[in-house]
Amino acid sequence: RLGPLVLPGPATGHFATRMLAVPCYVEAMVLSGRADEGGGELDVAVAEFALWTARTTDPQVPAQLARCRALLAPPGEAAARYEEALAHHDRAGGDFERARTLLLHGQLLRRLRRTREARGPLRDALVAFERCSARVWAERAGGELRAAGEAVDVPGPGGPGPLTGLTPQQQRIARCVAEGATNREVAVRLSVSPRTVDHHLRNVFAALGVRSRTELARLLDRGGGTRLQDRDEKNRAHP
Repeated sequence: RLGPLVLPGPATGHFATRMLAVPCYVEAMVLSGRADEGGGELDVAVAEFALWTARTTDPQVPAQLARCRALLAPPGEAAARYEEALAHHDRAGGDFERARTLLLHGQLLRRLRRTREARGPLRDALVAFERCSARVWAERAGGELRAAGEAVDVPGPGGPGPLTGLTPQQQRIARCVAEGATNREVAVRLSVSPRTVDHHLRNVFAALGVRSRTELARLLDRGGGTRLQDRDEKNRAHP
């Protein structure tokens, strides 16, 4: 969805609008495991964003550029890139964008098995998202923090939900599936194998007393009929 907006071509939007979308596009491509697709289009988008950074007065943009470069950097260089981005955030202010960088930094450290170091940025990201009332982002940060070995509770509206009795990994998988993700998409997002996702999902179904992805989506739905209908259609397409 972001690709046609960001990438060059006849259907491209206004330059400034495209630049606003570049950081989200880079993050989406990397986290979905598609960074190598497109024949260098990501590099082109980031290079154009770097030009925009030199021209704009928006104080958040240098931090976003450093975050993009951290996402695309080899693991051995990425941590230093995130530190650079956080230094820009410290000068620019703005809790939400800084929290996004902290979350990605913590994810990287956890996947490098530096779990003790990962807890600090993940904890700070969780607090900042809660302060911004960004519930979905807070849930994501809380899931990463639990995966790093720290007990944390991020309740949704109305108090504890139906996932309370599940393990942190089962909760993350259940939420991803309820959003319409296939097992393969969940595996990429959580850096596990599709077989691991399948194993956890069977246990989720048994624990919650549901028999299908559609029933799971209905159980967790908080957004009304239209969103649920969209997920039902995707679930039928990806049984």
